[in-house]
Amino acid sequence: MVEPSSDAQGDAGSVEAGGYRQELKRTLGSFQVFAISFAFISVAVGIFATFDEVLVTAGPVGIWLWIVAAVGQTLVALVVAQFAARIPLSGSSYQWASRPASPKVGWWFGWLTFCYLAIAVVAVDNAPASQAFMPLAGIESDEGTARLITLVVLLVQTVLAVASTRLVSLINTVAVGLELALVVVVAIALVIAVAVTGDGAVGNLTSRGVVEHAPDYFAVGGGLMLAMIMGLATLVGFDSAANLAEEAKDPFRTVPRANPDAPTLYHLKRT
Repeated sequence: MVEPSSDAQGDAGSVEAGGYRQELKRTLGSFQVFAISFAFISVAVGIFATFDEVLVTAGPVGIWLWIVAAVGQTLVALVVAQFAARIPLSGSSYQWASRPASPKVGWWFGWLTFCYLAIAVVAVDNAPASQAFMPLAGIESDEGTARLITLVVLLVQTVLAVASTRLVSLINTVAVGLELALVVVVAIALVIAVAVTGDGAVGNLTSRGVVEHAPDYFAVGGGLMLAMIMGLATLVGFDSAANLAEEAKDPFRTVPRANPDAPTLYHLKRT
């Protein structure tokens, strides 16, 4: 009989300290946990999906507000990383609220998280079904059809998740790797296109574009504030990696570092 390694014993001990025995298989490595968290946020898709809204509401200058939002979201990510390093249990916000506060407080956090995830997953599945798959397949625009396709996609995702966490992580890791590569290629292509055509202008970085004379530009809810949506919509879901804490190898280090916002800003140790 093979004796469990000290690392495995330590990982199981973190679960036992939470009040129950280790049951899930720890098969996810650091990049796999990062990939799942990154895919949940999908920075590239988020930027492509929200940048047009920024151009319409704030103009090209609105891109700088992504940095402002990123600073605030990074602080949130660091707080989540602290909790994930010290309470590496599945359930994330439920666990983090239940243990320092009380199970009653955790109950509310748990249900809020459940509602958020239920809505987010359905919305994310519905968007490509109605905006990408149906047009590409030549299907006439119809929300009823889109909802039916969404249900089928949800069923496939459920079957894959139940069948094998390792299979899901493999598919996701490949997809994220391709996404990161495509982002680099697109960024380089854009730089080359601007350099070759000479159509780029430094003034674009400070231009309000079509909303130059908008009267409510600086008002609450105005164009400048709406530009924050890009940063807020692309840097979210930090606890998605934490939900995999009981399936990750060395969760005390792997899970905090999987945070897409600041993977190298901290090196938390088990205390």
